[in-house]
Amino acid sequence: MEIPENLDLAAIDPLLKLPVFIERFDALGSGHVLVVSNDVDSRPLYHLLVADRGPDFQWEPLENGPEKWRIRILKSPVKNDEETIGNIISQDYRKSRALKNLGIDFSCGGNRTLDQAFAGKEITITHVLRQWETIDQRPSEKGMNFLSWDMAFLTRYIIQLHHRYVSTQTKFITELAFKVAESNSHRNPEIKEIAELFAHTGKIFEEKDQNEEKVLFPYIIKLSEANTNGATLKAAGIGPIYIAVSLLQVESEKVVAGLLQIRQLTNDYIASAYTSSTCPILYKLLAAYEDDALLHLHLENNILFPRAIKTENSLRSKNKIS
Repeated sequence: MEIPENLDLAAIDPLLKLPVFIERFDALGSGHVLVVSNDVDSRPLYHLLVADRGPDFQWEPLENGPEKWRIRILKSPVKNDEETIGNIISQDYRKSRALKNLGIDFSCGGNRTLDQAFAGKEITITHVLRQWETIDQRPSEKGMNFLSWDMAFLTRYIIQLHHRYVSTQTKFITELAFKVAESNSHRNPEIKEIAELFAHTGKIFEEKDQNEEKVLFPYIIKLSEANTNGATLKAAGIGPIYIAVSLLQVESEKVVAGLLQIRQLTNDYIASAYTSSTCPILYKLLAAYEDDALLHLHLENNILFPRAIKTENSLRSKNKIS
């Protein structure tokens, strides 16, 4: 029977939590389990651990607040067939379709293995793997190789393409959704719920992007340039990147959850035969919005942010951040 080690970070001085946590993780033997209790969200510890120690562990939330957080950490090398879904999708984005169709969040929940994502449902896992094998047998598509881009270029790409898409399309789709809801209120009252849900989700999305552009993204661009040029960089006023990333991921998860609920309410964006002619147009725009959002958040959470955290930690260890 597995007997886990326990670490209560709630009883430790806030300034000592991080070094104590890293020390206990480093001392943990391969195949052993550490259960961490905390009085604040432990998500920042996950991002730091991936950047500093690599993906050689499994992270399983046991309690998610609001007063207590408990995490089960299994220290063991991730095998090839246990690669995280975020890494798999980063190497071939076509594989995201199988997860999206099953309602599995890969853009914010990319830190999970396939087995963790499906909670051991072997039939479903086998179904996904077969779809992925079919994709592997097809010729590679000529497209964007995001993994080869430096952080500064990827950051600017996300701002120019995806942030601008959110800022222009959110207002337009929100206005259209309420107009469609008004003209279909008698036969299809659910469209008003869809409009209200999209307006709320879109607002969260816009605010998240705006917050990124104020400090974090400019700092990541400077971080990339300092890493390339070997220059010394002034530390960001927001503190270590992994903390900011954890806060942003909470907002990203709200966006993904809202869009998933919209997809369910629209029956996968299939308009009823009794709706007005503008309803299929609205649903097509909502589908495109979700597709862009999932790629947008995937680029941030599975590629850009982990790389930025690792780079910042590397520069700190070389005393290149003052």
